[in-house]
Amino acid sequence: MYDVIVIGAGVVGCFTARELMRSHLTVAVLEKNSDACGEVSKANSGLIHCGYNPKSDTEKAAITVRAALDYPNVCRELDVRFERTGSLMFAGGPNGVARLQGKYRRGLENGVKEMALLNREETLALEPGLNPALVMSLYSPIEGVVSPWEFGMAALENAADNGAEIFFDHAVSSIERTARGFNAVTPRGTFAAKYIINCAGLFADKINDMVAEPFFAISARRGQYLLLDTYAGGLVKHAVTEVKENGKKGVYILPTVHGNMLIGPITHDIGEKDDYSVKQNAFGLIKTDAEGLISGIPWQHMIRSFSGIRPRVRRVCRDARTGEIKPLSDEVTDYILGEAPGCPGFFNAAGIYALGVTNASEIAKAVVKRLLAGLPRVRQNESFDPRRRGVTRFAALSPQEKQAVIAQDAAFGKVVCRCRKVTEAEVVDCIRRKAGATTLDGVKRRADCGMGRCQGGFCGGETLKILARELGEPPEEIKKDGPDSHILTGRL
Repeated sequence: MYDVIVIGAGVVGCFTARELMRSHLTVAVLEKNSDACGEVSKANSGLIHCGYNPKSDTEKAAITVRAALDYPNVCRELDVRFERTGSLMFAGGPNGVARLQGKYRRGLENGVKEMALLNREETLALEPGLNPALVMSLYSPIEGVVSPWEFGMAALENAADNGAEIFFDHAVSSIERTARGFNAVTPRGTFAAKYIINCAGLFADKINDMVAEPFFAISARRGQYLLLDTYAGGLVKHAVTEVKENGKKGVYILPTVHGNMLIGPITHDIGEKDDYSVKQNAFGLIKTDAEGLISGIPWQHMIRSFSGIRPRVRRVCRDARTGEIKPLSDEVTDYILGEAPGCPGFFNAAGIYALGVTNASEIAKAVVKRLLAGLPRVRQNESFDPRRRGVTRFAALSPQEKQAVIAQDAAFGKVVCRCRKVTEAEVVDCIRRKAGATTLDGVKRRADCGMGRCQGGFCGGETLKILARELGEPPEEIKKDGPDSHILTGRL
């Protein structure tokens, strides 16, 4: 029996597992997919927000402000790439200016540091290519960009290094109450634990309802993005967006830690929580919005379009007369953190509609603190090491450093991904680490192999061979990303 089961290995689940390992606890992470950060966490802007958007006097606002200030420290501990680019949100008319001023006041109420309202000339001095019709901008220098899946996976690896056990391809189908806690049932076995923390993202409501009375429901909102190659790098230095006169916020244009330009999202509600399809009209909508921000976007260097989904949360209750589940309110703007009503020992970290990548570490601290409040005898884990073993990124090394690592390991001298200059040694390393890659996309998210202009067209075959060799599996068994994504069917 484990002390705690964490259900879900999105970015919040990964950091929850890491936070639990600071105490003397036995922890199992159950993830239904073949890798971590495979749903909400894998497809978003990666923008780290400062905290002027959440409503004041909410836990979400307090968490966001703390998380933004601590972000560089967490990324240093986990050796995750983070760039504090700053952000500019501009307005071109009186309605937009009023909204910017409202965000600024809210930011002050929330305790956000270093914000400033800039006039037209001050804004264009920072980003000369922006639409010259702008009137004012809200500038936040502490905002930045991160690779969201790299961030989450690093936390999970650190949790595993500190003793957490990770189980991929373990979808929880039911939960049973027992005298000692809970049994989480999966197709691959039943796991017993004294406590459960539900970090199941889009499906957190379904997990909650397996054992507790329904009190929130989750629907899905899809956002679509366009990714431009590194040839478009330098188009903007900051994350830039516009508050329009009709009250809507436009798309973002922002640099990534990989040197690309990311544009989006165009968002809309959808019916299915797993519908990651990309609609044909999205390109035109994104292009129209983006060209209102800045001119001269090199669309010919677009290398990928993709969509991400985030949860929308509403409070619900069961009708005492009919037994039906009915909505109680409009969309919930705060997070759902803590013990489920009427279900001691079962905790939710749910309703992470936005800012999940920004706030994952602080969300984990908040929910684990609530759990530990009922466990006064649990001791601090003195041997916990918050630092992940460092990653050698060959492309970022100087010529002298490259020669030195090749002398230590000849596999650094073999480039697998030419677009990103990723070597065989880096691919092998990301497979051999705890909670390491087992799929092509797992290697891509950890080592950047396949992130470049060809999107894996040249390096995919070589990466597949390395995976087969390292995992001891036939090449036909290697998957792209998930149980039914085999790449090869057999030999000719």
